[in-house]
Amino acid sequence: METNFTIIIPHKNIPNLLERLIKSVPERDDLEIIVVDDGSSPDIVDFEHFPCKERKNLRLVLNKESHGAGHARNSALPLARGKWILFADSDDFFNPGFNDFLDDYADSDAEIVYFSANSVDTDTLKPSNRVDHLHDFIDEYQNNPENGELVMRYLFTEPWCKMVKRRLIESNGILFEETCIRNDVRYSYLVGHYAQKVIVDDRQLYCVTTRQDSVSRGAGRQATLDELMVFAGWKHFLMSHGIALPLPKFDLCLYQFTRNLWKDNQLFRTEYGLLRKAGLSRSYIAGQVLKYIRKSVAYKL
Repeated sequence: METNFTIIIPHKNIPNLLERLIKSVPERDDLEIIVVDDGSSPDIVDFEHFPCKERKNLRLVLNKESHGAGHARNSALPLARGKWILFADSDDFFNPGFNDFLDDYADSDAEIVYFSANSVDTDTLKPSNRVDHLHDFIDEYQNNPENGELVMRYLFTEPWCKMVKRRLIESNGILFEETCIRNDVRYSYLVGHYAQKVIVDDRQLYCVTTRQDSVSRGAGRQATLDELMVFAGWKHFLMSHGIALPLPKFDLCLYQFTRNLWKDNQLFRTEYGLLRKAGLSRSYIAGQVLKYIRKSVAYKL
């Protein structure tokens, strides 16, 4: 039976923070929570007394092996019964006023309702800057709604702070990429692209925390390759649909890619294959490489 809201939460090895998040979600008969545990260690998580396990309308999915947040979110989507889908990270939490927000938009004809957030250190609760970009996007929307809407649809790529109609996700076959980093980018720009009507609410209803051992701080070669692949797909999508928005993050990836031409030629070849796989043409890639070579030469001069 369909209900109004489903909140999907991937979790791994932070039961105390997960409990904080779940307790911040208002208890409503028309809201369900799906927690997907992504292979937590039994040395850290007491599965017999899993956080808030007894809460009404909470479903727990246990993955014996860890496959990452993208896989966890994808595995929850077919189970969701809510008319609206929201995602939350297990180290974050909702702010007071979220219950009123749900009442305000339960019957909205929009397909996405974006909302704002604040950010704090997870331990000290001192303010941090993790959502400054979202504040800038919302400011742009308020000052220039036409461009601001494009920014929200295509550049705001975190899964939180957006409430999306489930039928939009299902009818367009939208899923998260199952990469070790940036798994949420493609999901976010695709729901933004296919939504007929969006609303932007400037209330700060979600709190994004900063945590030193967060998955989003992952590093290493695989993370670098995954990020390049995701960003290249993002760039190709925007170019293919005539959406003229800058992607500074991808530009930085291309700069690093160009440097590998003489620093690590094997890595350069691997990354070139990823760019081509993402749909970028040989001429586009060559043009970007030449651009950054010229910039490097000019800088050294």
